[in-house]
Amino acid sequence: MTTPTPLDTLPLDTLSAIRERRTVDLPLLSPDPIDDQTLDTLLEAANWAPNHGRTEPWRFAVFTGEGRLKLADALAESLALSQGREEPAPEARETQRERQRLAPVWIVVAAQPAEKPKMPLHEEQWAAACAVQNLLLAARALGLGSKWISNVPSMHPHTARALGFPEDSTPLGMLYLGHVAGEWPAGKRGPAQDKVRWFRD
Repeated sequence: MTTPTPLDTLPLDTLSAIRERRTVDLPLLSPDPIDDQTLDTLLEAANWAPNHGRTEPWRFAVFTGEGRLKLADALAESLALSQGREEPAPEARETQRERQRLAPVWIVVAAQPAEKPKMPLHEEQWAAACAVQNLLLAARALGLGSKWISNVPSMHPHTARALGFPEDSTPLGMLYLGHVAGEWPAGKRGPAQDKVRWFRD
């Protein structure tokens, strides 16, 4: 007997997952939790991203359950700081907490250079971005919706520090994951050939 996948479904093949990955807005998610085995599978997929120098610079902080409130508070504080205020208003903090409750899983992403860097910083950041893409594609393969967010509070240095990332790490935003309630969102792309120039004989 074969072992079922974490979601008890057959995962999509790679090309199908690429074509069917979608940014799924928070109101389209169900509140159902995502089990730890599935999250471990997604993080393992992220861990196999390409990276020059084999530095493995991607770093993640995962928030589920009541842990999401720690993320919400850090984001509310960062938003206040970006607006020139030392502390968020109580209603702003609660609004952020309500937003974090809309997805069962949030993941903050940063690029962490090596102590003795082999590669320029931008290559470490690109490698971490590749890790995020691996995670998003694996999520779609297992039937999960997602969104990668790079807004002001998620990229603010205070958020990274408040969540325990080292001083020399670069915040790359955050993503959320969840089961999609209802129909899977449709996507649209223009022809690939419109974006390609060929040089042949």
